[in-house]
Amino acid sequence: MPRAGWGRIRAQILIFPRSILAAPAPRGLDGATMRAPRRSLPARPWRLALLVAGLLCAFGARVAPVGAAPVQLEDGVARMVALPKGGLWAGRVDVPADATALTILVCSRVQTGLYLRHGQPLAAAPEALGEVSRVGGGALQVARLTASTPVPLREGIWHFAVVADPDTRGEPFEVVAFVDRGRGVPTIVPGAAPVTLAVHRDRPELRTFVPALAREVTLALEGANRPGVRYRLDGPQDYRRSGPAASTVVLTAPEAPSGAYTLDLSSARRGSLPPSVRVRATWTSTLEKTPSSEPQPIVQPGSVHTLTLGGAGPSARTVRIPVPADTGGIEIEARTPNGADVDLYVRRGGPLEQGDEDADYFALSSAGVERLYMGGLSGLTAGMYWCETVLVEGKGPVQVSLRVRRFPRGARRGTWGVQDPPPLVAGRWVRGRVGASGGGVTWYALDVPAGTTSFHAMLLESSAPLDLVFARRTDGSIMRRALSARVDERIDHVFRRAPDSKRLFLLGVMNRNALETVVDYRVAFSLNRPPEPPEGMAWPPLLNWQGRSPVVRAAAATVELTVADNAGGSGTCVTPRGRILTCRHVLELDGSDGKIQREKILVAFPGTLDRPPVQSFYARVTYDDASKDLALLEITTDVFGRPLPKDLTLPWLPLGDSSALELGDAVMVFGYPSQGSERSRTPVILTRGSIAGLESIGGAPRWLKTDAWIGLGHSGGSLVDSGMRLVGIPAATLGRRQVLGLAVPTSLIPAQWRLRILKDQPR
Repeated sequence: MPRAGWGRIRAQILIFPRSILAAPAPRGLDGATMRAPRRSLPARPWRLALLVAGLLCAFGARVAPVGAAPVQLEDGVARMVALPKGGLWAGRVDVPADATALTILVCSRVQTGLYLRHGQPLAAAPEALGEVSRVGGGALQVARLTASTPVPLREGIWHFAVVADPDTRGEPFEVVAFVDRGRGVPTIVPGAAPVTLAVHRDRPELRTFVPALAREVTLALEGANRPGVRYRLDGPQDYRRSGPAASTVVLTAPEAPSGAYTLDLSSARRGSLPPSVRVRATWTSTLEKTPSSEPQPIVQPGSVHTLTLGGAGPSARTVRIPVPADTGGIEIEARTPNGADVDLYVRRGGPLEQGDEDADYFALSSAGVERLYMGGLSGLTAGMYWCETVLVEGKGPVQVSLRVRRFPRGARRGTWGVQDPPPLVAGRWVRGRVGASGGGVTWYALDVPAGTTSFHAMLLESSAPLDLVFARRTDGSIMRRALSARVDERIDHVFRRAPDSKRLFLLGVMNRNALETVVDYRVAFSLNRPPEPPEGMAWPPLLNWQGRSPVVRAAAATVELTVADNAGGSGTCVTPRGRILTCRHVLELDGSDGKIQREKILVAFPGTLDRPPVQSFYARVTYDDASKDLALLEITTDVFGRPLPKDLTLPWLPLGDSSALELGDAVMVFGYPSQGSERSRTPVILTRGSIAGLESIGGAPRWLKTDAWIGLGHSGGSLVDSGMRLVGIPAATLGRRQVLGLAVPTSLIPAQWRLRILKDQPR
């Protein structure tokens, strides 16, 4: 069949044994087999040497020597290597001028690190000298360089090193190098991006590597499944398979023997072959668990490090970054191929233990590329910095590429960016706007005079939850942070020792919510005492409910509650001075085994019906009853720490008689469900329905059932009758289960609570 007339794709697949220790050794490209000697070895050493030499010559096998000198690898020839003393093995590969890609792949039963560098050996200190590093991939480590990768492919000798725990001495692993050339054979490896192969006579072949630990090898072919297109798979020991081209070709051990394979696509009709085929290689391992975690590698400034998060491995990994003297700043860039959200945390001088709690620097935006810049007016202190990369969403596995750049001292860059941050004057409220991209932080410059004892900052009128950070302007490191779901975020920092001269600081307003592209806010800071509310601002900004319709009054009396771990729900104000009924589980803290927060519970009343409520007050728990899932709160102060004004009258709802309800009676539900808005916080939501069922236990009422929608976040809100009286407290969960349409009837409110409520209601 003339090649010019028909076209053909030929894929050579190197199939290696499914087990390094127990299976036959891999065959070379010429089909020769590496066979392990039997247990009954000759007793004399010279006979053993002759036997090994004879096997090597007869079968073309290549066994890597042990030692510090780098071992030369030939294109496409796999080696079986035993880890030497110290857990480090070094190799090298020649890259010609017409090379388009270099792929190094290591397969092992133990966790390994793979490091590459151009032109210089890595046997001495691969973690410190490697331009490219790869860890965290489980049994398989792959490093691929092209002209477009962060560290581009260059002509010459590329050195690489395989590093493992020194205690794994003698553990075998498999290593192979592929060099793609301009008009030669392209390569695809398991887990890498798909390869698009153009069908023409100059590039008829595709290579792939199947690791020794593979249980099954799958080639996914996109575009080959067309009428008339057939495939033929040739392998060792007269292995042959053919038939109509399918979307996948699967080689399963032990049915498919080890060795080299050729995949041919052909057609009996001219022009029926596709112009290109997209190929992806995947594999499943014989290992049941991911190898043990690797030591924290060192990533030098100017290098690129790739790690894998999620999947069978951990969702967070740590690397160390050495910072030399005279460094103005360090930039860390984290990229993921599919835009997965990752966060960065950095600490100087030691590993992180609590993430954002003990990090000196962090980047928490939801942008597709996370960037963290460390540095300030005085540059960075020399030393070792620990950087933790955390997968925020997704199960993985996700490959993250970390690129570290160093800027010299004196460069006009800081944690705040290239432009100097605008100044913020103590006691003056300013309006601002922050986006979620570009780090998601708006920075302000602060001057703190000598003798200052404390620093206070506050956010108000934010259209979505924002965070505050207080940092040093000298090096950009964070001193205090406020990271919660609150929109009235605040920071209170007491100096351990009052500064004896003027100090320079930064205040950052951070938006890390992907749903909120732009958030408006007001911010201020003060010294030695909390800030005062803005001039002319009515506080609290309550909805004008008096004289309005009963529906507006019920909405105005429905509050949003927030506890310390950013959880919470809804509640109902039942007295003019701020007694609030809610479900007890709304106040529970994550991982507390039913314990609730009893002080400093944020209370938010609606200011308008089309915006999220304003977090204006703090409340404490007066009573709680776990058996009834009820709690009664009372407001203590506003968010500025001031007592409630004597003339303040809050919107409230009277108690109704839930025992008078009958099946089919109309009801309304008010609350703040998390599913009720495209934003991260929602305005008050009203749903209508009827009493769909009544349930009692032992003759006592237990639940009201309604066909009105009740979602997560509705819990603790208001279930009102046609007279706008509170007759039930909605519950979106029952124990650990999410339920639909349940409410605790007001008839279950304990008598002592009811007396306290009625006493505070006007007569």
